[in-house]
Amino acid sequence: MKRTLLIVGIIVALGVGLGPWAYRTFRDQGELIALPAFDYRTNDSWAALPAQMPPAVWAEGWGVDVILVGPDDSLAPRSQAQIASQTDRAVEQSKRLAESLSVIGPVYAPLYRNANAATDLSAALKTYLDDHNRGRAFVIATDHPLPPEMLAPIRADESLRERFGGFLRLTRARGDAALFSSVAGVENSASDILAYCPPQYTESATCQPVVEIGRQDGMMIVSQDTPIASDNLTGYKEWLEANVAKTAEPLGALEEVEIIDIRRPGETDPMPEAGDD
Repeated sequence: MKRTLLIVGIIVALGVGLGPWAYRTFRDQGELIALPAFDYRTNDSWAALPAQMPPAVWAEGWGVDVILVGPDDSLAPRSQAQIASQTDRAVEQSKRLAESLSVIGPVYAPLYRNANAATDLSAALKTYLDDHNRGRAFVIATDHPLPPEMLAPIRADESLRERFGGFLRLTRARGDAALFSSVAGVENSASDILAYCPPQYTESATCQPVVEIGRQDGMMIVSQDTPIASDNLTGYKEWLEANVAKTAEPLGALEEVEIIDIRRPGETDPMPEAGDD
């Protein structure tokens, strides 16, 4: 009996002591801040961007970019201070992963609102394709399933899908036996995943190979010793060269010209009649 009372007393004491902390930690965090939509035409809407614009495909041939939708790039702040801290962490996290992923090519990592992931990631990919891609090939690295809305242009446009090199699944080395699908709501079947991938991939796994990640100083890093997606990306540029037509350089803006009447030699305007001004 005494032992039971002692245990009850300890539980009550812990409840009294830890109650305020638990409330502050799990309940009293305030409402999430409704962030405005990102403008991906500005550099501060990205956690990572290449230092210089990579060369266009029509200038120097095939190159491969990496779109990174990885850990901590989604923002869900409850205070102004958290906006800054979450953004800083996203930038640092993307920098750590980009150090390894940049062996493939330049890395683009959009910031996005956790509550508006589909909308923001769709806008980020569109801006990348419109303003940065310039006919280059690209892959998408992610540590979680992506919204189908983001990837709809790849599925709908065959020419775009031809130069999409597939997904890189950033996965813990001790990961589950059942790997996540790179597309939310899509099973790991060939018919589902391969609808997003170019024709050189005949199996679901080849379209979304695993890149092993671990932790260092509280940040995710690529931890594998072998080259990233070597079976897929070795010879990828040669495959593109042999199978995919390069995008032509867009025409520049047409200059405005003055249109004038064309007259044969000797033709002049008629003389004004008397009385005409």
